[in-house]
Amino acid sequence: MITTSSLSYAVDEVVSMVAFETFYEETFYMPFLYDVRTSSKRRERGASFGGLGEYEVKGETAEPSEDEIAQQYEKDFVHVEYAKQVPMSRTIVDDEDWGVLADLGQQLGYMAGYTMEKLAAALFNDAFSGATYKAEDAKSICNDAHTNVDGGNSQDNSGTNTFGLSGLETTRLAMRGFKNYRGDMAPARPSLVLVPKDLEITGFELLKSVGKPDTANNNLNFYNGMMDLMVWDFLTDTNAWFVIDPRRMKQNLIWFQRIALEIFGDGNMFTGTKKIGGYFRASHGCKHWAWLYGNNPS
Repeated sequence: MITTSSLSYAVDEVVSMVAFETFYEETFYMPFLYDVRTSSKRRERGASFGGLGEYEVKGETAEPSEDEIAQQYEKDFVHVEYAKQVPMSRTIVDDEDWGVLADLGQQLGYMAGYTMEKLAAALFNDAFSGATYKAEDAKSICNDAHTNVDGGNSQDNSGTNTFGLSGLETTRLAMRGFKNYRGDMAPARPSLVLVPKDLEITGFELLKSVGKPDTANNNLNFYNGMMDLMVWDFLTDTNAWFVIDPRRMKQNLIWFQRIALEIFGDGNMFTGTKKIGGYFRASHGCKHWAWLYGNNPS
């Protein structure tokens, strides 16, 4: 006897196989930028604390001086469901020569990755306004007035520098002056520049040229080999750019994959339809901001 389960098996296997092949073959930047973590809860919560003070001189038989760490902020990551399904008639399934199903599998796989990539980039596209994504201090991720819980130690990781030698140097030095929540020096080590496709050529000349860009002098390019360049098609502002400390980025830019991508099928013999779809559940965001400096010239 033909049942919905026997109808579903071959269709689901073909679509799933092609979908996952396409999903893993595409070059997306989200896994390179975000620290992708698993989760087994409805939401994940992170917390930050102030820094310790300096080590102090201790007498030979004396107890070390005690220190306290003040709690700063909490950051919640609430998982969201994402899904897409496509209904098709029983006739299409029965008469399929695998062309339509393979194409559907490719689309399901690609669009799952596309959705994740677009969500990941949305955080950077919103970095200056903070309309949707905020740092743990409830300010936009790139902001000129980040503070501690007590309102002190105001810091800045937002500028209007044009992408070029002068702007890059100003940004690099600003990041080297970052402080922790206690006000002690905590310099970032910027080694990655993230730009939209519109700044790709400028970025290549700035970071890859042996000679100093835009000069007739025979000076060496200080930035040659110092920083990596990442060009992201999903960045929507044509002249906004970012400088990143990758080590700190992986500590603070987080993607929680609550449920990994699933491809599913459901058949109904009475209506003569078959539904093929995909599903995943995730959350993402930024904790502390001090891994990033963004420039938005206009």
